[in-house]
Amino acid sequence: MTVAVLAPVLLASSFAIEKIRGDAREASLRGLRETVRATALTVDRDVQGSLSALKTLGNSENLNDRDFEKFYKQAAALDQKPDVWTLLFDQTGAELVNTQLPSGSPARPPSAAAQVKQVIASQKPLVTDLFMEPLSGKHVTMIYVPAVAAGGKSFVVAQAFSVDHWRKAALNVDLPPAWIVAVFDRDGKFISRSHRRDEFLGKLARPELVAAAAASPDGLIRHSTHEGIESYDAFMHSSLTGWAIAVAAPVALVEEAAANAVYLSLLGVGFALLTAIAAVVLFGRRFIAAIDSARAAAAALGRGESPRPSRTPVAELRELNGALVNAGALLQAERSSRLAAESERERLLQNETLARETAQAQNQAKDQFLALLGHELRNPLAAISGATALLETAGPDKERTDRYLGIINRQSKHLTHIVDDLLDVSRLMAGKIMLERRPFDLAECVAHCAEALRTTDRAQGYVIDIRSAPVWVNADRARVEQIVNNLVTNALKFSPAGGRIVVAVAEESGAAVVSVRDAGTGIQSDLLHRVFEPFFQGPAPGNRLQSGMGIGLALVRQLVELHGGQVRALSDGLGQGSTFSFWLPDLAAAPVPQAEPARQAENPTAASRVPAGRKIVYVEDNVDARATLAELLRMLDYDVTEVTDGASTLSAVRAVQPDLVLMDIGLPDMDGYEVARGLRADPLTCTIPLIALTGYGQVRDKEAAALAGFNAHLVKPVDPDELVATIEGVLGRKDEAAD
Repeated sequence: MTVAVLAPVLLASSFAIEKIRGDAREASLRGLRETVRATALTVDRDVQGSLSALKTLGNSENLNDRDFEKFYKQAAALDQKPDVWTLLFDQTGAELVNTQLPSGSPARPPSAAAQVKQVIASQKPLVTDLFMEPLSGKHVTMIYVPAVAAGGKSFVVAQAFSVDHWRKAALNVDLPPAWIVAVFDRDGKFISRSHRRDEFLGKLARPELVAAAAASPDGLIRHSTHEGIESYDAFMHSSLTGWAIAVAAPVALVEEAAANAVYLSLLGVGFALLTAIAAVVLFGRRFIAAIDSARAAAAALGRGESPRPSRTPVAELRELNGALVNAGALLQAERSSRLAAESERERLLQNETLARETAQAQNQAKDQFLALLGHELRNPLAAISGATALLETAGPDKERTDRYLGIINRQSKHLTHIVDDLLDVSRLMAGKIMLERRPFDLAECVAHCAEALRTTDRAQGYVIDIRSAPVWVNADRARVEQIVNNLVTNALKFSPAGGRIVVAVAEESGAAVVSVRDAGTGIQSDLLHRVFEPFFQGPAPGNRLQSGMGIGLALVRQLVELHGGQVRALSDGLGQGSTFSFWLPDLAAAPVPQAEPARQAENPTAASRVPAGRKIVYVEDNVDARATLAELLRMLDYDVTEVTDGASTLSAVRAVQPDLVLMDIGLPDMDGYEVARGLRADPLTCTIPLIALTGYGQVRDKEAAALAGFNAHLVKPVDPDELVATIEGVLGRKDEAAD
């Protein structure tokens, strides 16, 4: 019986082993082709990256201005020294910029006239074959791209790649030592080769390989390499350059891999045969064991226990054992069902109780937050409304008018602060806040924040004590100021009148730490872990109503963690004061002091900085916003032309020829970005400075404004001094460029 069963198995195994050997050989060759494809993609990736960079460089405004010194700096940023450098040619082929040479080197005579002429005529990139570059004395390949700037016919930008670059890029693959990887150009000359690369650099590849590569975009041949080794050679063309990439593997290695697969298959078949023979021997014993297992299952069922399942090749005994096991499972399932039903009933009751309590707590928190928000918004609105009504009856009394205007200004800033905090919480929870990091002195920043707070009504009667040493950090200064302001404002809110707030700045264990300590109402120990939760409100200070919306400390934690730092609250209990501390881990070196250029004397008011007769076109669709800001600008001696929509802007600017355009982004017919692009495309308006004045203030909005051609970006509502400073700064830069 054993022979009758195993003879067909052995016959089928012989066919299978031969198939395995063929599959192993094909797998090795497939790996060869995949290596070629990966290497070709590497070459194309580098070429595509260079093409994209050169196209961007060709759009440089410095080419329009013929400012080759600034262009040199842009071009040098693309280099991968010492193997890749950047060049600029004029339409005659003369070399104007070469980043291998120092900036400002004199132009070199035409050295690529034919290539430049071809690129300018076709307006398409050109990738060369291998040649000797005269300046460096290196074998190089070149990529030429027509420059879009200056009319698209004046310049060609290019990058030179030495063969060392292609050796590092294309040959840096993990392959068996005997495999050979090579890149050769359209003439069949080696650009790079993993074996004997210096000897074969610039020489022709094997004729049969060159002929095969010329006849087909990819393929596989068997031939002898330059070393005389019989090899399988897979090749493929680079789609961007026309070069060919080839990988050769010795035939002996490929066949050896197939032989190893055969040996492993024979071992497997032998092991299977021995296992089959052992199974025949053990079959009788297993049959007796199956009968004993069925007997034991019946006995267990009689005792009320679950029988243990048993596997057996005998179908009848297997069915008997299965029936006994099923009967035991039914009994066990019935018992488990009763226990599960009781447990589920208890779990549902607990969940229902927890859900009801959670819903009640959330509803209470929502009502409390809405009440606090209404309170926080109505207070400044009431002050603004009252001051506005009083202004209507103030008459010519300047002192009363100034007092009411001061109330409106302060309360407007307070409303802006509330809205900004709410928006910041929303952005933080959505992960949309981006930090603008730069080095600055944290101690100076904290001192600036404290000085600003001392001038506010909230800090009247309090002492803010600063204890600091210079600590430089790499962080977003605006956000750090927001953190410090929220912590000090929180300390003021919970401190008694005339109290002392101590703000300390120091460096501890490689991190900058800021602490704000007060001697106020303190915090209960069971509430310390909740003070940084959004909308959480602790007990109100004695003799005061609850104020704030519970988002200041939540913003502090989110902003600190966004910087990679930590924040902590400490208190010894009610009436013992509190200490809030935060750590910023990213320290920075203090800059080397440099002599500052002489500054012009600062003028005390915005109006005094405005030269008379400046013409501004102001584009805004909101009637009230446009009327108030236009009137303010006219009071500051600007000549303002008002425009209500984007479609009318171009004609208005062409007619007025203003010194500057101040434009909203969210216009009713077309957005401000589209209008800006239209102004930049018109020769009559392309040089007029543009300033965006908008309610969109995220980082991506500023980037979009810059890409559309705006010279500056301001967020509504804007402080008049900041507006004037921005206008005059933009116009000042324009005047300097004209000089």
